Amino acid sequence: MTEQPALFQILLLIFATSLLCVMLFQRLNLPDTLAYVFAGALLGPYSFGWVTDSEAIRFLSELGVAFLLFELGLEFSLARLLSLRRSVFGLGSLQVTLTTALLAAIVYVTAEEPGWVALIAGGTFALSSTAIVTRELQALQLTNRHHAQLAVGVLIFQDLAAILLLILMPSLAGSGTTPVVQQLGLIVMKSVALITILLSAGKWLLPTLFREIAKARSDDVFGLTTLVIALLSAWLTSLFGLSMTLGAFIVGVMLGEGEFRHQVQADIRSFKDILMGLFFVSIGMRMDIGLLIDQWQIVLTGILTLIVLKTAVVSLCAMLMGETVTTATKTGVMLAQASEFGFVLLAIADQQAFVSRQLGSLLLLIALGSMVLAPFLIRYSFEISRVVAWLLGRRESPQQQEIRRIPAHLSDHVILAGYGRVGRTIGKLLAANEVPFIAMDIDIDQVKRGRQEGAPVIYGSCARVDLLKRCYIDRARLAILTFKSLQEAHRAVSHIRALGYEIPIMVRTGQAGDLEELISAGADHVIPEMLESGLFMAAQVLTLLGLPKAVVDDQIEAERKLSRPLRSRQARDKEES
Repeated sequence: MTEQPALFQILLLIFATSLLCVMLFQRLNLPDTLAYVFAGALLGPYSFGWVTDSEAIRFLSELGVAFLLFELGLEFSLARLLSLRRSVFGLGSLQVTLTTALLAAIVYVTAEEPGWVALIAGGTFALSSTAIVTRELQALQLTNRHHAQLAVGVLIFQDLAAILLLILMPSLAGSGTTPVVQQLGLIVMKSVALITILLSAGKWLLPTLFREIAKARSDDVFGLTTLVIALLSAWLTSLFGLSMTLGAFIVGVMLGEGEFRHQVQADIRSFKDILMGLFFVSIGMRMDIGLLIDQWQIVLTGILTLIVLKTAVVSLCAMLMGETVTTATKTGVMLAQASEFGFVLLAIADQQAFVSRQLGSLLLLIALGSMVLAPFLIRYSFEISRVVAWLLGRRESPQQQEIRRIPAHLSDHVILAGYGRVGRTIGKLLAANEVPFIAMDIDIDQVKRGRQEGAPVIYGSCARVDLLKRCYIDRARLAILTFKSLQEAHRAVSHIRALGYEIPIMVRTGQAGDLEELISAGADHVIPEMLESGLFMAAQVLTLLGLPKAVVDDQIEAERKLSRPLRSRQARDKEES
């Protein structure tokens, strides 16, 4: 029997270990990202040494980041991307400049390295992890939030800044053969040419191509076309000497404008998830456990310094751009970690002996530590921002404006959190029956549309218990909360019950899963949208087939109880009694 290829064995070992780690971390309610990092740390050369961080693994992981940016581009319309130019070039440039200067000064003073070495370290840590931030935003269903769009805008600029750092590094060390100004001019010309090509293809070529492919009515052909386009955009960008992620993101934005966005997104997701797992495994392989044990105090101090300083700088820059304290702080917390691009910069610096081996290892551990903590920081960015706003004693003028829209005499009303398709229908029926209500939504377009229709809608998130208090939740008859994330719903319901409010709570969630936790947390009714839609369609099908309505109703109710035996707190209490 012939020996299996080495890459095949490596991938098999990585996937098997990752699978076990993900299952374990999910049981512990920890992010999947950390599970992949942990798997890489176990397999890497500093632990069991079963897998080396090969060039093939690094290439596949880089493709994973490109696919992630491609999918993220699908979430953005071109108009929305153009609206981010202020955060891309304004907030992004200000953040990168200030963070690089401050971190370079710290490295220069503490490590006693040459100025250009300190500048390389500062520039490396000024970047943030596109992969971690965008992955967590998608997992938490926060992509459309204003602070999330600010963060994405900064990340786009950071990708451009990383390219400039790669050009400047040889020049800083005195080894560059081409003048810096000439190199910068060349990169600008390449970027303009590339963006022109991709935008033109996305506007005129790709829609026609997908319409022709759709005529074949083959999922395999459509999926293969999507894969080829994503890879082609990444290859074309790398051919221009730019980041693969930039080209993938631009093409994703263009496809996001078309009617095939949802199908393209579904086809690309499986490739993205697998390759992203490889990326985080490759990060874990770089963890030097021995150095971490010997110099844990220095590493811990560096991690905390990096997180606090980047949060403060990004928040300050955002406030200078006119953002509120809470919005600025949430953006800063999201961008407080180091970047995967930093690993590339550190690797080049090590290869060309720009930094000492010990300093390079310490910088790598600090970067890894910040990235390990990043998912937790992002998940609790709302709570952190409220604490910061309270410590600063700042009151949000936009929030005050929204609060003034709430009638002071409001009582015996319904709190309707979410004024989209479902919320608008409920609101119209409440108004038709003269039931007072106050609605809220985080989509400013939905808020404006509701106000144009004369509905009492304010801007805000139902996950904020303080805003629910402002809506007189203590005097309300019912609270209807709409969430896509079960974790966010669980947190909001738990907070409401912890404050002693006994108001009936109805939760509509678009995410399927074990809803018993929501009932245990205090929700009175839980409506899983996908389940109810399926049951409604099944009832219509059986009725059209001629089955008696009474029989159909009994079967649907039995299936509903079987699928969600604890959909309401009253049903649970009745069963227990």
